[in-house]
Amino acid sequence: MPVKQFEFSPDYAVPPGWTLSDLLEERGMSQADLARRTDLSVKHINQLIKGRVPLSTDVALRLERVTGVPARFWLKRESTYQERRARLAERSNLEEDLPMLDELPIGEMVRLEILTKRLEPLDRLREALRFLGVANRRAWIETLSGLEASFRMSKAHDSSLAAAAVWLRMGEIEAAAIECAPWEPTAFKKVLREVRSLTRERNPQVWQPELERLCAAAGVAVVVLPEVKGARTNGAARWLAKDKGLIQLSIRHRWSDIFWFSFFHEAKHILDQTRRSVFLSGAKKDSPDEQGADRFAQDFLIPPSRAAGLSAIRTLDEARAFAESAGVHPGIVAGRLQHDGHWTHDRGNGLRQRLEIAPSAV
Repeated sequence: MPVKQFEFSPDYAVPPGWTLSDLLEERGMSQADLARRTDLSVKHINQLIKGRVPLSTDVALRLERVTGVPARFWLKRESTYQERRARLAERSNLEEDLPMLDELPIGEMVRLEILTKRLEPLDRLREALRFLGVANRRAWIETLSGLEASFRMSKAHDSSLAAAAVWLRMGEIEAAAIECAPWEPTAFKKVLREVRSLTRERNPQVWQPELERLCAAAGVAVVVLPEVKGARTNGAARWLAKDKGLIQLSIRHRWSDIFWFSFFHEAKHILDQTRRSVFLSGAKKDSPDEQGADRFAQDFLIPPSRAAGLSAIRTLDEARAFAESAGVHPGIVAGRLQHDGHWTHDRGNGLRQRLEIAPSAV
């Protein structure tokens, strides 16, 4: 949760020349005297005192020799002055960017403790920009226009690009703290076979850390995050670096079979090693990439050689027996039967598992 820091923030900037002026008065020295001693023009000293010219390193060293006050003191005062001036100018710029608050899912970001609950608009905007890792609204718009994540997005509803971008950023931050071995495609293919066996384990506290460990050993960070309402995403895949992939999963629907299907769907995008930083499939729900990833997930969970027997399943016991012989959770079989139209969508839900899993810990 963001920690609010309180600090003195005046609405004015004090140039180092003010301190210099006080020092001259204290020592009974005129600006002309200082100009002569520092080998600078009287005009330059006057402009320096008024804050109209910057205090350079060379001048700081001259002042050190003349006044005995260390150059680092003068340079620190100059740095503070310039930063304060920049912040005063920033306020004006930020006011122009306030419409960005209407473009972001602020309520969701507060609910997920990304943003502090009660803040003034400008402070809220600063906090949002820091979270998103952008300098201003123009940079945010540019980020949105460049989004190309490999998403599985709902085919029933339109999705909010801003909400999806916030969700992606959450994953990026979480994944940055996960140590991974360098990407190794052969090792990842082996990992997927091991992960498939995890689908039979009902307790997420057992299989979730194992899933994350196995994938990290092959160069892929796995992050499980709550949904950002409006994003309507089940998962995403992307590359954080040339040797580090990210599979980001939502616990939106909470059905374990959808979760595992999403994982293997995103795993296919990683295996394809598409290096585009972001690829949105929501706008192209029937793209070849998405169709291929769907087929991969479907066939990996229930191989085509076994899928032919699905149509013969009539009872829950037969579905359980099929799942046992196929080495997957019964819910995956029930979900596939529903998807293929062999069963209605209300039949077999007793075999499916509702997930109660924690977001990935960093």
